[in-house]
Amino acid sequence: MAVRKKIDKLPGWAKALLGVLGVVDVGLRVLAVLDVANRPEEEVNGPKQVWLPALATVSSMGLLPAAYFTLGRRRA
Repeated sequence: MAVRKKIDKLPGWAKALLGVLGVVDVGLRVLAVLDVANRPEEEVNGPKQVWLPALATVSSMGLLPAAYFTLGRRRA
C-alpha cells in the first residue's frame, strides 16, 4: 500500500512517463527474447540458456535488452 500512495502523489506527467517506460521495457524484452530464441548459438555471446531467462524475467527499464543488443550478439 505504501508504494501505491507514493505513486498516487506523482504528477500526471510522471505517471505517464513511468507507463511509457514500462511499455518500452516490455517491448525491448520481447524483441530480445525472440532474437535470442531464433539466433544460432554461435551468434550469441554467452550461453543462450542464461540470456533467455534473464531477459524474460528481469525488469530493467530497457537496460538488460540494450546490453544484449550491444554486447550479446556477435556481428557477422
